Amino acid sequence: MFNYLLVGIIPGWLSVGGHWQAWPMSSFGSTLLVTGPEAFLAQRAVARTRAAALKERPEADVNEITAAELEDTMLSEVVGGSLFSSDIVAVIDDVGACPPGVVDQLVAVAKNPGDELCLILVHHGGNKGKGLIDKLKKAKVPTEPVAAFKAWELPKFVAEEAKRNKIRISQDAAGELVSAVGNDLRALASAVAQLASDSDGGEIDAGLIKRYFAGRAEVTSFAVADAVLAGNANVAMERLRWALSTGAAPVLVTSAMAGAFRGMGKYIDAQGSRMNSNDLARQLGLPPWKMKDYARTSRLWGPGSVAGAIQLIAVGDAEVKGAATDPAFALERMVLGVLALARP
Repeated sequence: MFNYLLVGIIPGWLSVGGHWQAWPMSSFGSTLLVTGPEAFLAQRAVARTRAAALKERPEADVNEITAAELEDTMLSEVVGGSLFSSDIVAVIDDVGACPPGVVDQLVAVAKNPGDELCLILVHHGGNKGKGLIDKLKKAKVPTEPVAAFKAWELPKFVAEEAKRNKIRISQDAAGELVSAVGNDLRALASAVAQLASDSDGGEIDAGLIKRYFAGRAEVTSFAVADAVLAGNANVAMERLRWALSTGAAPVLVTSAMAGAFRGMGKYIDAQGSRMNSNDLARQLGLPPWKMKDYARTSRLWGPGSVAGAIQLIAVGDAEVKGAATDPAFALERMVLGVLALARP
């Protein structure tokens, strides 16, 4: 899953046929296949490889094209030299859409790119173009996988981004950042870079993240749900009113509440498991840092109260989407109703 991180930690190494091997000293005379659904990491891999090639040969031409356009003689034009430069950096996107009549030609070029060509192929994952990808892998074309991340893996991504920015971040703070920003890798990377530039002590802590993202509607909605899970009525109502006053859409509050109690239900069902916290988080599809929250607050909730809470949240969700005339009142009634189900 974290092969892209290994590329950064061990410069010059790539996965070939499931094994790591040294990347050629020159960017030219080489092919790189970037494959997987995570677009941000794919773009980063392409940019890194292209930059390395241009640093080596600044006068090289850069040709970028989508594979669907490789009809007739277009492939030879993309990978061949011009009147102005014999060196070429060719980036072919979405190779899964390569016309069938060009597949074998593309594989041949990828297998033997020539000393004046740096070829970068991008595949967006899935079964589209599987025949071409199989042929490229059989030809032992170096591959950089960019797989999609699961929720529980995101704090590891944040921690690696912090290292890239030469700053420290604790596991709890990484979890806070994911809660604040969401699952989009580009947004997370941007947030880490911004926090790194604003941090004075060489470390991103949970306090800095909370201060930085205090005005985000999504964050205040999750804060409401956290207070309800903790059974703290005063804090929950204060946060709810703050969320609404800062522009949080009522549906964000019901969504955050639903996610929190679905997670609690999963946690309660699995409490008898002997797995460690990280393995349990992976099995339940929950972020590891959330396991601490559920462990701390689970004494307040049982299967019946969680089921009742989810029913109340469903009613509240319908009301804020038009079934009630006053969404704010509907949310207050929902929150208080759920809190009443918590054990004293």
